[in-house]
Amino acid sequence: MSPSISKRKDPPVAYNFKVSLAPGGLSSAVFLGASMALGLPSDAAFSSITGLGVEMEYETVRGGGFNNTVYHLPKGVKRSALTLKRGMAPFSSPLMQWCLKTGSGYMFSMPMTLIVQLLDKNPKNPPVMIWMIYNAIPVKWQIDELDAKKSDIVFESIDVVFSKMDVIGTSF
Repeated sequence: MSPSISKRKDPPVAYNFKVSLAPGGLSSAVFLGASMALGLPSDAAFSSITGLGVEMEYETVRGGGFNNTVYHLPKGVKRSALTLKRGMAPFSSPLMQWCLKTGSGYMFSMPMTLIVQLLDKNPKNPPVMIWMIYNAIPVKWQIDELDAKKSDIVFESIDVVFSKMDVIGTSF
């Protein structure tokens, strides 16, 4: 094997991730360094996160006089809300407190930075990928149905909208 060819890695696993919450004004470089050194409070017990991604909006324009030519003109980036789901967290959870401030009559919740880290199977390795979610605001907090006929865990879901997302690839 040639030394320039690196050893092939398995694809990352989707079940090993961590979510941290930080004030919205911190820059990504400063924050990442501080979070690695100091350890941020994290709410790591999420069962799923959906909405990590972007979509380019575009306008379709037909070429004048050419029926077989179509141009796709970019208009901007569209971001969907993030939905975080987990078993209902303790009242002291930083994310829970942030959501409850929104629901208790505050007109606007303080924008925060969410950091989602996709962790490697080996805990000694650095995260596989990091998503920095800027100016995040919770817009919906909801718990599943309470039903005396079931013995299910109470799940909560939190919908968050945001203005910008940076993706940082690390070890994959």
